Amino acid sequence: MIKNIKIIATIGEASFNPEVLKKLKDRSVDYFRINLSHTSKEDIEKKIIELKTYGVPIMLDTEGRQIRTGNVHEITFEEGDKIRIYNREVETDNKTFFLRPLTVVEQLEEGTLISLDFNSALIKISNTSTIHEGFVEGTVLLGGKIGGQKGAHLEPKLDAPTFSEKDRFAIELAKKLGVKQFSLSFIHNKKDLLEFQKLYCDATFLTKIETREALENLEELLEFSEGILIDRGDLSREVPLQKLPFVQKSILKKANELNKEVYVATNTLENMSVCRKPSKSEVNDVINTLFDGATGFVLTKETAIGNYPIETLNMLSALIREFDKNKDLSEFNITDTTDNLLVPPHGGKLIERYIKKGFDSQQMLTMPKISIDETNLMDVEQIACGAFSPLEGFMNKENLMSVLHTMRLKNGVVWPMPIILQTKTIEGLQDGQDVLLVYNKDSQPHALLHLEQIYQVNMQDTAKKWFGTTDLNHPGVKTFFDSGQYFLAGKIDLIKRRNNGFQLYNLTPRQIRRIFSERGWSKIVAFHTRNVIHRSHEFIQMDAMKKFLCDGLFVHPIIGKKKKGDFEASAIITTYEKMINEIYPKGKVIFSTFSSYSRYAGPREAVFTALVRKNFGCSHFIVGRDHTGVKNYYDPQASHKIFDQFGKEEIGIIPIKYNKVFYSTLENKHIHEDDYLDHPETQKKHISGTHARKLLMQGKKPPEWFMRPEISQLIINKINTGEKVFVSDL
Repeated sequence: MIKNIKIIATIGEASFNPEVLKKLKDRSVDYFRINLSHTSKEDIEKKIIELKTYGVPIMLDTEGRQIRTGNVHEITFEEGDKIRIYNREVETDNKTFFLRPLTVVEQLEEGTLISLDFNSALIKISNTSTIHEGFVEGTVLLGGKIGGQKGAHLEPKLDAPTFSEKDRFAIELAKKLGVKQFSLSFIHNKKDLLEFQKLYCDATFLTKIETREALENLEELLEFSEGILIDRGDLSREVPLQKLPFVQKSILKKANELNKEVYVATNTLENMSVCRKPSKSEVNDVINTLFDGATGFVLTKETAIGNYPIETLNMLSALIREFDKNKDLSEFNITDTTDNLLVPPHGGKLIERYIKKGFDSQQMLTMPKISIDETNLMDVEQIACGAFSPLEGFMNKENLMSVLHTMRLKNGVVWPMPIILQTKTIEGLQDGQDVLLVYNKDSQPHALLHLEQIYQVNMQDTAKKWFGTTDLNHPGVKTFFDSGQYFLAGKIDLIKRRNNGFQLYNLTPRQIRRIFSERGWSKIVAFHTRNVIHRSHEFIQMDAMKKFLCDGLFVHPIIGKKKKGDFEASAIITTYEKMINEIYPKGKVIFSTFSSYSRYAGPREAVFTALVRKNFGCSHFIVGRDHTGVKNYYDPQASHKIFDQFGKEEIGIIPIKYNKVFYSTLENKHIHEDDYLDHPETQKKHISGTHARKLLMQGKKPPEWFMRPEISQLIINKINTGEKVFVSDL
């Protein structure tokens, strides 16, 4: 959030709950606004007390001279309808309704025009002789739908007190409860502001500009106010719509000249009340309003009764960031397509390395070729799609040594994992060539390597730096020593992806980012795994989402080459599909497969897997105990501690660290051990993955507290039908 641009969020039925309020605070909203016009007198104190617990300043928005309809539910008026307007509360429909304050009806005259709900309907008073019966009659001149308790604009205007009885009650409550921020409705002149100061001398206030009188007295209101709030909704009843943009620009200009705060309200991102995305005109309006000098926005309907309050705030914050980044148009990069709703890719740019159009395939006949295996090709594919951004190819010696010794590329960007291409022969190869990479399983060319450098390294020293050991029983070390003593460096271009049978799930960073953006998500927690889902994973995923107030969860299991005993990709996919379709909260989880392989590099790989998920658009990453480790080669806490070596900004993704999760027979629930350090050991239930696999292989279900019965039964069914569930060899 750019802190000199402030956001006021109106709290209503869509946002007055702990989950939404916590997220609004987490996203740095500046004020919680209570609209007194939509809050009953009885609920004001309760609402203030509840909101104060979140530590966000509260702003009370007075009713002022405003007149509102008494209906709660939407009403549709048809042109020509005859209606009755009562001076008491009655059941409302398209023939009968009332106005607040109730005394207004007594002042209506024949010929008075009543505009309802921002000009949605227009009524002319046609008969006042029936007032002795408690109502007057009107004729609908312009039909339309009006929402509950919407504003009514009368022409000619009626005399009304500056502050309603409810306002005065709320002001006294505010004094008692320590609320000092107000926005004052339907203010006409300095005299009205002096009246408020007599009521509450210690309060600060924004003066709402929403009447002709306020426009006529703008300079004195600006001079006497801490700031102003342009209410475009009510102002649109006083100013012809075609003039409203010019009025807004003029007010902003004058406020800026006097160095006053100026907020803009109404129709900011109103489309997001019912849709996940704003309209293009709303986006344009917000940016242009910022260019004109607005210092803040008020979200009204969007957060009060809208379907997507958090997504709306995410979008408004992203627009503010975009404005701050590009307000100097002379430096604007028209080709930059980074979505500021999400964290930027690592290094600032999402790399995409695909073969360029116009490539002459005949050239391949004469190109030097080298054979690559599945792991090599997976690296090529992940480089090409941007999962390994900022890498554009395989590392040269300088970058490899920098990564091994400092966990950074030579340009200083954090990167802990060697991404290298090894070969046992370099016959016919030389620096500067384009080399065809041929997949050994189908003998087809899949990529071009723009060979920059052929080099060798001290294999023992490299293994020790990379894996912390030279023991050939370590699967990563063994693969390294078996892959060849020559290293080929250079950028790559992907010709085609292999068919691994899981194309439906192999979504690229650009595709996943698009999905997150379309959902309006900004904070996403990623989960890396090579196993089917069990209760511990489920607990961690939901707990992380809740504690860190994330919009959604990205489950991203690795499905490439694994060690013996790991789960096959098909088992992981089908169990997670069942979770998403039947168990997880709807609309909160995105699933995709990560077509790569475990390197078993322990703490280095923990950081690497986090940075990869950052490239997919995730802001948070779950780091488990002994994350991506193998046997006892790494301290169980090493994958947690390694993140402490880097600054928050240079990593750019927040690690969420978990140790063991156990089932408590005392609490009858799953518990993270860090949250219950004094829990009796005798009432903890643990189960190892090894034991669970043995049970499943025997056709037995693990305990329900360890794995959901529907998940374990799905796995047993696969085993019983002869489907391969576990990796049987390296």
